[in-house]
Amino acid sequence: MTTSEFATAVKKGPIVFLPIGATEGHGVHLPLGTDLYQPEALCTRLADEFDGLLAPSIPYGQHSSTRNFPGTIGIESETLKALVMDVLFSLHRNGITKAVVISGHAGTIHMGALKDAAEEVVRTTGMNLMVLTDYDIAYKFPIKPDLEYPDGHGGLIETARVLAVRPDLVKAKRRQGKFKDSGFKIVADPERFYPEGMVGDPTKATTKLGKEIDQFIFDRLCELIRKNFKE
Repeated sequence: MTTSEFATAVKKGPIVFLPIGATEGHGVHLPLGTDLYQPEALCTRLADEFDGLLAPSIPYGQHSSTRNFPGTIGIESETLKALVMDVLFSLHRNGITKAVVISGHAGTIHMGALKDAAEEVVRTTGMNLMVLTDYDIAYKFPIKPDLEYPDGHGGLIETARVLAVRPDLVKAKRRQGKFKDSGFKIVADPERFYPEGMVGDPTKATTKLGKEIDQFIFDRLCELIRKNFKE
């Protein structure tokens, strides 16, 4: 968009959709940009559905459990919070009053930074904001649980979703991964708990399943957005 096109669009009171991802290892079969491709595709659909605007994506996030795997490029939670605040404040300064921030990365500290940023922006500006990870919804999709390989990072659901939006980036060679829980939280050397760099069984992932999961997420997000923004 040009500056004049943006100014004209803002007059309609659009919802801005901001995809936030991460750059991190997802096992041997998924690309480092996995957490960005998913929310970008989702936000693109949502912007079309609500006649909204798609903001440029943020490709970096905060990492704990994958920080030592090759290819993971992270930023501190304070950096992430400041970055998202700056973007949201800039949007508000441009006349935007409604925004939805969707993160494809679901780390606890990462999401905490996003929510802290949003809360400060809301307190300061009164913007109407939604902040969530699409995996809050994705893991509610009804699939039969695998007791030996419970689904998680880079597993069945995530692999299927990437197959649905970027099949060209998913490797045919996949392997199963277990989360080796110690029974209590250890911060140091997290890769000992993710020896394969992922958790779950991606060997069962299909494009069809990914599209079904994405539709499930899209439908529920549409419900939430209409309720939150009274569309």
